[in-house]
Amino acid sequence: MEAVVHSVQPDSLAEMADLVAGDKVLAVNGRTDLEDLFDWQFELADAEAVELHVLRAASGDEEILEFEFDSDSLEDEDPETAVGIVFQSPLFGPIKTCNNACPFCFIDQQPEGLRSSLYVKDDDWRLSHFNQTYVTLTNLTERDRSRMATIRPGPLYVSVHSTVPEVRIKMLKNPKFAGKIMDELRWLQSLGIPFHAQVVLCPGINDGAALDQTLADLHSLAPECLSVAVIPVGLTQYREGLDPLESVDSAVATTVVNQVEAFWAKNTGAQDQIFLSDEFYHKAGRPLPSYEAYGEFSVLEDGVGTARSLIDSFFALESALPKTIAPFQKVLVLTGKLAAMTLDPILRRLNEIDGLYLDCLPIESRFWGDAVDVAGLVTGQDILDATKDSDWAGYDFAVIPSVMLKQDTGLFLDGITTAEVEAQLGIPLRLVADPYDAHSFIETLRIPLIKVP
Repeated sequence: MEAVVHSVQPDSLAEMADLVAGDKVLAVNGRTDLEDLFDWQFELADAEAVELHVLRAASGDEEILEFEFDSDSLEDEDPETAVGIVFQSPLFGPIKTCNNACPFCFIDQQPEGLRSSLYVKDDDWRLSHFNQTYVTLTNLTERDRSRMATIRPGPLYVSVHSTVPEVRIKMLKNPKFAGKIMDELRWLQSLGIPFHAQVVLCPGINDGAALDQTLADLHSLAPECLSVAVIPVGLTQYREGLDPLESVDSAVATTVVNQVEAFWAKNTGAQDQIFLSDEFYHKAGRPLPSYEAYGEFSVLEDGVGTARSLIDSFFALESALPKTIAPFQKVLVLTGKLAAMTLDPILRRLNEIDGLYLDCLPIESRFWGDAVDVAGLVTGQDILDATKDSDWAGYDFAVIPSVMLKQDTGLFLDGITTAEVEAQLGIPLRLVADPYDAHSFIETLRIPLIKVP
């Protein structure tokens, strides 16, 4: 068991016991075989006393720490919150990896030399629950099924791609298990386990009639099928040895938008469940759906509704923007090509503020290739290449979205650091914590909002 402490919550029992990052929890109430956070939560549920066996990170010495408390002393806190341990991973053992060979798998379209974690083909239903990662449901063991039936984890995130058996087999290259996706989804439905479905659209493979069937099948699984995100296949320049695939161009995007809108019109409730990523609308030259059409914006990480969320949240606070600010600020905005299109009306409005000038530089993806234009895949080297021949000394700072960096670090995908980028620019970088929310963008720019009666 590798239940390694990442951090402890303030004023928690773990803090009072002086637990620190790197400590390893070896046993909980005498149990030493915890597999994951589900087991941890089970052991703490309704507990009136907790005893931890901990391996100290600093000294390497084992010591037993006993936490004893009764439920009356917790007030509104549950035992897990009271203990207050945040683990490095929700899994305390090996990750279940993928047994498919999808030619559109992004992991197989990466060059050598990136950090090792980027090459892990995670296909673990537990991480799907805890980290919102997508799984194919092609590697479930009987033990997995037994635990899922008991735990009823949800929501899960499922890479469906197609419900047509022969099409999904072709896409996943897994003739034994890939074609059984509807059986697996109906099983989740029978357990009442909610899930989000993803369809990576590969022109000539799972579009057309196959897409119609997939949408109909997934729509029939509501309400357990919470959403269906249709996204365009992402192709990099590192595809040697992989099957040839076509990218989604403007013609394909237009066809898909029309097809999905026709499905919405014929099926009650479909528009509240089935969504297209923003990229389809941009490539088709079509307006985005309304804010209300995205419901709870539950699959923003798939690029579904990100533009609408940012635009509408900005114009909702427009009346609170000041007419002038001081001192004068000149700011460089660094982002991907798609995000730059979304930001255009926002930046034009902000540039009407006296004392503020924003300049946006869309970053070309030389690292991955021209077909990749999302901000989350911009690398540090891409930024260095795009900015190396210009003088940025007149700018006060530059801003980038947090999705460009590995979480809680200053590292881009290629290992370049924010410090290296700052050194070339000659100005500091500021991070937009939530790139989907205008408040976060405004806070990063440090524009003081006025109170509106």
